[in-house]
Amino acid sequence: MASNYSFYSIPIYWFLALAPHAYAVAVAKKANKGYWDNTNPRNTGYLEKNIPKDALAKYERAEAAHANGMENAPYFIGAVLAGNLANLPASTMNTYTGAYISMRLIYSVLYINTTTLKNSRARSIVWLASTFALFTLYVKAANKFLADS
Repeated sequence: MASNYSFYSIPIYWFLALAPHAYAVAVAKKANKGYWDNTNPRNTGYLEKNIPKDALAKYERAEAAHANGMENAPYFIGAVLAGNLANLPASTMNTYTGAYISMRLIYSVLYINTTTLKNSRARSIVWLASTFALFTLYVKAANKFLADS
């Protein structure tokens, strides 16, 4: 019988959702001669004046990837909890949480590095696939609850 590692995926997800923010700060600091104003970190006005447009665009995409990760965290955590409460098989939980984490990593990399409309479609496809995997866990959990009642 496989061990259930799905709860470990929650802190892994949290790290992956925070990583784009750390990268955004690094991009801004590098483009701004090592300076980062941490007194008001959400104000980008000084960055708009002090760093090149391509660096600012990468900073903004990284922050958007971070925000998207935070926005999706409750859905992911809910799916992990629902699957475990329904006693889904460990192999199912490991497969779906692992696939979701992997797709979120790919999504963030694509989000940060995509600069054309044409290539942005790949990011959207990865997002859609990750969402499908996530909601599959919800459906499997619901089906298991119904079968057990």
